[in-house]
This record gives sequence, structure tokens and C-alpha cells, in this order.
Amino acid sequence: MSTAAGGLPAKGQAKEVIMHGKHAIKGLGAALAGVAVLVTASIAAAAPAATCGICGKNLIKNPGAEAGAGITAVGAYGVVPGWTNTAGQFSAASYTFPNGWFSKTSKGSPTRGKNYFFGGTTTEATSAKATVGTQTIKLPAKAAGRKVTLGGWLGNYGSGPSANMTQVRADFADASGTVLARLRIGNDTTVAGTDMAFRSRKGKVPAGATQVTIVVTFVGGNNYKLAGADDLSLMLA
Repeated sequence: MSTAAGGLPAKGQAKEVIMHGKHAIKGLGAALAGVAVLVTASIAAAAPAATCGICGKNLIKNPGAEAGAGITAVGAYGVVPGWTNTAGQFSAASYTFPNGWFSKTSKGSPTRGKNYFFGGTTTEATSAKATVGTQTIKLPAKAAGRKVTLGGWLGNYGSGPSANMTQVRADFADASGTVLARLRIGNDTTVAGTDMAFRSRKGKVPAGATQVTIVVTFVGGNNYKLAGADDLSLMLA
């Protein structure tokens, strides 16, 4: 007996189904059983994606420098919770900082708070070639092979060879610390003025990666490192 899509009898074969009686019912039952097997198999195949508890969540802690106080005076410095200062003077500035390059009226993240990351105005900052802040995130084994997106709002200070530029990297490494792959946004010379612009880059988590280090760098500049970044994100899918 031929059937229509989905295992049900075609409309024109209604009389034939009635005539065959029990045989038709048995055939229909077998078809429905086949559909049930296919549905079960489809659910099983989709199970890995459904169990990804970290997918769709921002893995970066304190991604907008909101934890802790943002500086409001030249020469001030404060620890940025969740981040490690590895060069220069990685800091958080308030959008009300009068000597800052970015303000509440600058273009930037629509969800920004009161602070943003910047390179600093201390002697340690101005004497360094670059200010660098890092954060290392542990990855579960199920992260390998998944799509990943690095994003953030970036702002530069100045232009040309003496500009202070912003760069954000995601370094995926194995247990020994060997970097297996990188994603990077910036340095981007198209970002200018006192505004920030959103940039993102997509990739895949490499096999063997057990950790990822977010590296925020403010490089260049002849004096204060006033370039900035805000609302950073690293998300798996």
C-alpha cells in the first residue's frame, strides 16, 4: 500500500484502506512506528547542543569595567576586578573623567555603564610601550569545536603614527599554556574621534583548548594612554 508523506494514506486510497481492513491498520501502525524512531533519533542528535550550558553566555567576567571604581583624576589608579595588569597601568576610567577621551555623550555601547577600560595616565602607563590587561577563563571539554565570537566596543586616541590604539585578543591554549588559536579585534584605524565602534570576529574553539586568555592592549601614544574599550564579550554557540 502506498502512502502520502508522513506515513499516512493518500486521500484517493481511502476505499482501499477500508477494504484491506486489518492489513491496512497494521501497515499504518508500522509507518507510525517508523516515524517515532525518526523523531527519537532526531532528538538524540540534537541533545549535545541542548546540553551546552555555557552557550549563549558571555564568558568574560567584569566585561565592562563596572566592578570597582573608575578613575576621575589624572595620575589615579585602581585595580580592575577580574583582570590582571600585565604591563603599563591597566585601569578603568569613569565616563565623567574630565581628562578622558570618552564621555557619556560619545557614541558607544547602548548598554554601557559608568566605566570603561583604558590605558592609564600614571607614570607606569606613560613610560610603557603598551598597557596590557588580561583575564584567563577555564574552558570545559565540550567547548572544543564550537563556534565562538569575540566582540567589543573599541575607541582610539589620536591618529597617525603617534596614535594610542586599542586591540582585544582571545588566545585559546592547551593545559601547558601553548596557544593553539587566536581571535583578534583591532587595531582598527577606521575607529576615530571621541567615539567607540563595535567590532567582532568569529571562529571555532580548537581541539585541545582548556583555557582562553582575553588580552586587552592599549599600544602607542606619546603621553597618556587614553584609548578605551567597553562591553567586551566572548560567546560560544
